Order: sequence, then C-alpha cells, then structure tokens
Amino acid sequence: MKLSAGVAFGFMFASLFHTQSIAGTVLRQGQRFPVDGGTATLTRVDTLPFVESDYTNRFRFDSWTNPKLKELRERYKLDDVIAPGQDEFDKQVLLMNWVHRQFKKFGRPSTASKGALDILDGIEQGHTFFCSHYAHVMVSSAASLGWVDRELALRRHQGVAKVGGSTEHSVTEIWSNQHRKWVMLDPTSNMYLESNGVPLNAWEIREEWFYRDGSNLVFVAGGKRHKKADLPIFLQRFAGFGDLAVHPDELDKYGFIGYIPNTDLMDSGEDYAKMFIVKDKLCDGTKWHVRTNPANPAVDPYFPIGQAALEIASGRGERVSVALKTFTPNFKEYEVQFDGGPWKPSTGRFRWMLRSGRNRLAARTVNQFGVRGPVATAEIQLTR
Repeated sequence: MKLSAGVAFGFMFASLFHTQSIAGTVLRQGQRFPVDGGTATLTRVDTLPFVESDYTNRFRFDSWTNPKLKELRERYKLDDVIAPGQDEFDKQVLLMNWVHRQFKKFGRPSTASKGALDILDGIEQGHTFFCSHYAHVMVSSAASLGWVDRELALRRHQGVAKVGGSTEHSVTEIWSNQHRKWVMLDPTSNMYLESNGVPLNAWEIREEWFYRDGSNLVFVAGGKRHKKADLPIFLQRFAGFGDLAVHPDELDKYGFIGYIPNTDLMDSGEDYAKMFIVKDKLCDGTKWHVRTNPANPAVDPYFPIGQAALEIASGRGERVSVALKTFTPNFKEYEVQFDGGPWKPSTGRFRWMLRSGRNRLAARTVNQFGVRGPVATAEIQLTR
C-alpha cells in the first residue's frame, strides 16, 4: 500500500511521540487525596519526563522496516557480537569494540562511501577511512539492534592540536536504558568516559575537562581504565598514518559539540543543515559552523527517549487514572505491572484499582525491535 505524504508523516509522528490525555488534576508526589472509605497518598513517583521541543522535533530516526538495517545485523552477525554482554550497557560497549576492530587502515579516506554497508564493503576492498566513518558504522549498527545512537561533530575550542591528531573529531552518543541517559561512545578510540562510576555524555565530559581539570575522569579504552595522568593512551599503529592515540589534549576537541539530528545515515547521510551546537565563552575567537545554540546545553540536547512518563490523577471510588507518554523511535507498545505481578501490554491509558496498604505500579515501553525502555514506578499508600 502506498502512503500519501500526510499519512506517512502521521505514522512517523505516532511512532515517536505516543501520548494519552488524562482527566482531572495530575497528582504530585506526597499529595494526599480521598478515596471511598479512606485516604490515599502518592508516596513515590520515579519517571523520566516526556519532552517535546525544537530539539526533539529536529531528530529523524532510522525505521525498523529499513531492509539495510536487517542486512547489516544479519550479514555481520551482530546478535552474536553482543551476546556475551552481561547487561545492556555491556552489550553496547561490545558493539563499539566490534566497530573499532573492523577498520584496518586509518587516514585520509581513499574512496567515497555512503553509510555503514558501503564503508564495511570498502574496508574489505582495502580502503582507508577515518573517525566519521567509525561513527557511521556505530550509529547504524546500533540502530539495527534497536538502540538509538547519534553522531556528534567535535571541534577544538582554540587553535590546533598540540600533539598529533586533528582539530576535529567524530564520536557518538547512545541512549542507555540501563543508565537512563545519553552516553558518549567513541568507536575510533574504542572508549567511553566515566566519573564516579557513571558513564558520561559529551557535555558532562566537557564540563569535567574544562572546568574541573579532568581529574575525576576515567578513560575506559579497550576495556582498560586510565586517568588523565596516563595520557597518551596508545591505540594502534597504522601504516602510512602513524600511531593512533588518545593524546593529552584529546578532550580539547569537546570545545564545540555539534549534534547531528538523524540516524538514517545509510539513506540520508548527516543532516548538517539541522545540526545544533553547544559552546561557551571558551570558544570565543574560534570560527566554526554557525548554528542554533541551545540555551541550556546540559538539558536541551539530552531529552529522554524510551521512557514511559507517568501521569496519575485521582478518580472515582478506589481507582486512579493513569496516562503514559513517551518519545520512542519505532514505538510498539507499553507494558505495565501491578504489585510485582506479570508484565502486561497496555494502551497507555487505564484505571488503577487500589487496595488497602501499599500499591505499586511499574511501566515501560517496548520498541519494534523488542528493546524495552527504562522502568517508571509509582507507589500509593491507601489507608482506611
């Protein structure tokens, strides 16, 4: 069946933003309300917010129906690549490690390519590639497994690289349902960064590097942990290029962070026209692309996805009204769980029947790949 432009857009919108309206006033954590024969208190709500903004609206995601994703996943046996992972983030790091190991020659690209399948074919033919190609393969490989990974363009805040390398770099940020946040993954360096045991996004890395001297950063490269004092970290030697390494000034490239708002790279390439950039006064005097600059760089680019945002309102009798909202690429359905029972599919709007004592609700999303989002929870204490 051929879809008209309007119908196709409506389908795409519905697959990203899935919302249900709710009658009555939304309850806040700690709020008490009457029920038949007693009083109820919403004692706890733990949910990621639903966000729709200029920045969420810029993004375009690869579709689960894209045959190139299926080909990529099956040809390179990506399910086997991530199978040894103990949890979701471990699996995502294994995927990054796989992408890193595919590249045999590093340097100025020796052929034109469009997307992960072309790049991987080019590697087999002996061609040379650099950081943006690592990022392309990572973004599409993640998409083929049902994860959302986006490409970032980085630029030094001032001058040129002090020791090797270049003034610009490409990395990615993957949405971690496990950590309920975006996390930077650099497939070129096979590296992510932590602080206090928590993996960081690009803006958090920038803040730690420029404003807290980077002393709290842990560079997890190839599975090994390093501190700032350990730099440079040798990665690999490439004929005709030299040593690929994480240099002592490597993170100066986080001066400018450009967010490329599409993941359908095998079909569309990077949407640089809608890219937005975060920067601050450190970048004064350095020219780069002129783009929209988010007012709140710690928040605006870091909208949650895959969430089941809970809204709860008092209802009739011993019931409350519940509505779920989400921004989930390739959304399939919600699942809900009552008082630790089995998970069941949900439309996203329902009545929650309360009983005396503690009542617990959990909710999550499922996308078309079977990937489940972060769990949202609410608890209500009913006293008679």
